[in-house]
Amino acid sequence: MKRLTRMQIPYRVWMFLFIVIPTLILFVLALTNMNLYQIGAFDLTLDHFAIFSKNEIGIAFWNSFFYSSITTLICFLIGYPVAYYLSTLPNKTRKILVSLMIVPLWSNMLLRIVAWEKVFTADSYFTDLTGISLNLIGTQTAVVIGLVAMYLPFMIFPIFSVLEKMDRSLHEASKDLGATDFQTFVRVTFPLSSSGVISGVIMTMLPAMTSFVLPARLGLGTISLIGNVIESKFMKEVLGSSGMSINEGAVLSLFIMVLSVAAFMMITRVDKEGETLI
Repeated sequence: MKRLTRMQIPYRVWMFLFIVIPTLILFVLALTNMNLYQIGAFDLTLDHFAIFSKNEIGIAFWNSFFYSSITTLICFLIGYPVAYYLSTLPNKTRKILVSLMIVPLWSNMLLRIVAWEKVFTADSYFTDLTGISLNLIGTQTAVVIGLVAMYLPFMIFPIFSVLEKMDRSLHEASKDLGATDFQTFVRVTFPLSSSGVISGVIMTMLPAMTSFVLPARLGLGTISLIGNVIESKFMKEVLGSSGMSINEGAVLSLFIMVLSVAAFMMITRVDKEGETLI
């Protein structure tokens, strides 16, 4: 037991340095008028929470909800059939295909976004190579396709992890009782995989909602999500702009953190054993 406790020390130090301390700093910035880059005397204030009444925040939240909802719906319509197909394959073939889906996640997300940027840009290397000129850069379509490409695996894997462990004898029993394949899916397969679906929806929708690099690169800044607003608030302070932008950014960041914690708690309620978490 002592050895196990010692092995936890690096993890606890890491958590304290990169999670606890930054979170405490966000709380201080959100609840005071402290200037992070010129620390001096500061006072407690709730004035920064007035940012939620600004029109730009309402637009950003609506855009975030709208595009993340479309992304999640498309990911579900694609991801569930893919997950179901993978769960029916022989073990060796299944491992190979799952590995092929995991490998792209090992690359940096920014590199994948830049790759899509080249694909959507007219007269790019992609056009020279394939002769296809999509010219979608700066459009809503480019943003949605990019979001789906980035977060589709986060829909597939939770559903697959549930379907893979499902008792196939339940399907046989359903058919023995006279149910068709469609009835078996509606009454047996889908209800039993609902925990994976809920986890997939949350794990897809939340990061899509808070994305900021992707809409900035593929949408050329024409579409502002809440992540873009938070980034702009912090960058204004870094670049020396006037005002307490970073404090407002801290307020929005804490709000997103609350949403994340609530989403995680929801996942743990529908998936108490954590089998859908990746």
